Amino acid sequence: MAQDELEEIDGLKPKVWLKDGEETEVSSQSSNSVYKVKRTFDHYYCTCPAWRNQGGSPVNARTCKHLKTLLGDKYEAARIKMKNPNGPPPKATKAKPPSKAKGAAAKAAPKTPAKRKKAAVQEDEEDEDEDEKPAPKRGRKAAAPKAPVKGKGKAKQVDEEEEDDDDEEEGEDDDDEAPAATGKYVPELLLANKWDLEKGLDPTGWWISEKLDGVRTFYDGKQFFSRLGNPFTPPVWFLEKLPSDVTLDGELYGGRGEFQSTVSIVKTVNSVHWKNITFQIFDIPSRGEDVFEERCDFLEKTFGENGTHRAEQIVVVKHEVAKSREHVLEKLKEVEGLGGEGLMLRKPESKYEGRRSGSLLKIKTFYDAEAIITGYAPGKGRNKGMTGALKCKMESGKLFNVGSGLTDKIRKNPPKVGSIIVYRFQELTRDGVPRFPSFVGLAIDKAEPKDAEIPEHRKTDAKDA
Repeated sequence: MAQDELEEIDGLKPKVWLKDGEETEVSSQSSNSVYKVKRTFDHYYCTCPAWRNQGGSPVNARTCKHLKTLLGDKYEAARIKMKNPNGPPPKATKAKPPSKAKGAAAKAAPKTPAKRKKAAVQEDEEDEDEDEKPAPKRGRKAAAPKAPVKGKGKAKQVDEEEEDDDDEEEGEDDDDEAPAATGKYVPELLLANKWDLEKGLDPTGWWISEKLDGVRTFYDGKQFFSRLGNPFTPPVWFLEKLPSDVTLDGELYGGRGEFQSTVSIVKTVNSVHWKNITFQIFDIPSRGEDVFEERCDFLEKTFGENGTHRAEQIVVVKHEVAKSREHVLEKLKEVEGLGGEGLMLRKPESKYEGRRSGSLLKIKTFYDAEAIITGYAPGKGRNKGMTGALKCKMESGKLFNVGSGLTDKIRKNPPKVGSIIVYRFQELTRDGVPRFPSFVGLAIDKAEPKDAEIPEHRKTDAKDA
């Protein structure tokens, strides 16, 4: 039996074998487009629109024409069935032989004006992936989050291209997450500042809780939304466990070290794996004028052990009082030793604020390492026309991008290709690349990059070993 689950499935092997972290290019069969295919842990990623637009399928059960061409139709069918047994099987790739009639007609046709020619190319590229797009979802349209009581946890309008370098650390970590479409509203949630391990304020008397490695979620009394306003689609039985007269702030959580699996599940419509997800509640915006301790009491009476809405999937996050700085650091070491992400500190008697606030602090251990710059990714939104991220290579050979931590000055005049940079990160993903890498500076005294030494519990695939 193959040690790698994707090496052979039901006796079928891929036509082209990619090891974890390896990538290749696949050319379109009907246009001049070239797409990148990458193996990432338990799935394959393709840069084509068809792969990205399959929001109704788990990340590890998505496919497209290019993956089927590269890996084989039968292999892909077996892989999708293994990863999403209750989902629809992928359609077989249809061969598109060149049409003689079409070629003759093209010769006789008048020249296409420049603007129309460009549009025609775009249409051809879109047509190529037309049969891969997910079917329209039935049922009523998802409503935007309603405004909670007293304006707390209410919604704000955001620009489609709005960017925030710190967003990636607030539970919106998956690379498929994007801001809700222009005109939609997103919840105003309480966001944390960072607590410095050495110079941070005295935490004595503050409330300590574990920083969960899940997906930040807002409940508006009817359904779940991400921090950026995108709706999640849990089974009806999950939502029926929650009351409709409150708004809640928490995380959809699949367990320590299970972030990538959690993202895959919560982004899948009615996934059978929702039974492995809990909604961990840490606040109630609709009672935001009450002090934190009173809000916690209400949550415990509602969802706690003897609560009116007690349920296995609904959990109130536990807090304990910080006795000293040393107590907080010991607790951080304990949680990280168990595979946890870090800690949160909550100011006593604080109210709920729908913005980033000093009343909520996050604590995580980071690692520094070096990488060599191999190129640049173009900027988007407010960074359009500048460098969006530095393309880098680790000592191990793994490739990744560093976009956080870059100032406008650096984006306009980035370090040269071949330069060694120092970057900071929290942990390694399942395919061995840094999670949340942030630019620190140039390593002017180094000729070769050096990877960080990471404890096993800081590797997200430690449970899979």
